[in-house]
Amino acid sequence: MKRKSTSVEINAPRKSVEHVLEDAPQFITNWPYVVRVNTRNGVQVEVLLPRFVFKFGDTYTFTVMNDSNSYIYDGVGGRSHLTVTIGMKEWQKSVTADIELSYQGRGEFLLGKTLEILVSGIAKSLKELAENLDAVPSLSASAGIADNVDFSDPMSVASFLSKSKMVHSGLHIIQKGGLFDVIMEVRGKLSDSVLYVSGITQDGLKAFKLLIKGSQVLAVEYRDQNGTQIVKVKDDETARKALEIVSRIEGAYMVNVWVPVGGV
Repeated sequence: MKRKSTSVEINAPRKSVEHVLEDAPQFITNWPYVVRVNTRNGVQVEVLLPRFVFKFGDTYTFTVMNDSNSYIYDGVGGRSHLTVTIGMKEWQKSVTADIELSYQGRGEFLLGKTLEILVSGIAKSLKELAENLDAVPSLSASAGIADNVDFSDPMSVASFLSKSKMVHSGLHIIQKGGLFDVIMEVRGKLSDSVLYVSGITQDGLKAFKLLIKGSQVLAVEYRDQNGTQIVKVKDDETARKALEIVSRIEGAYMVNVWVPVGGV
């Protein structure tokens, strides 16, 4: 069994940290390497752990347990076992969270660095979600947050997602040039104008991220076997490039959609 651990200081009251930890689907959605979260039959999470040229994927059914000072997320998969334990120490104005991750199963002797990134990302997500729990943006502020997202800067994406919630997750067959049809279908059930849409194929070889406000594309990232393309729309030329990338996306994708907390 491979174990990795870290600690993080959270400048928020304990009740805010506990609120995040008790909402397991939302919290786990913000972990690194999580492809999708399904809550129809408990909390089922698909995770894709990359290392070198390999990708170790599994779908875990999580059980959440807690006592007065700790939370345990115990994930049982078909080929592996993933457990995250979070202990808390409360101080006058902050909380220290001690996070330990254990992994047993396929590739465990190859995944040391990957598991380090995973446990560090879990700590970072907990800190950002707890510290921003009460920071519900106004309409104009939410739009501003979206305008500032840059897919070439992982920190800006993480900041946006820490202030967002997942509103849709499902498998979609995207026809060439038909991604906007899928988005319009999802948007028909929502009142939000700003959407963050991500998609990944089952083999993990192709993925996209798309940020839109109304009918306007703000940024797009597309990854396939030929590399990664990122475009942040600033003018007519970059808008054309973004639409050209979006029009090429096709195939079976697990699509997740987020909206800023509070809507826009």
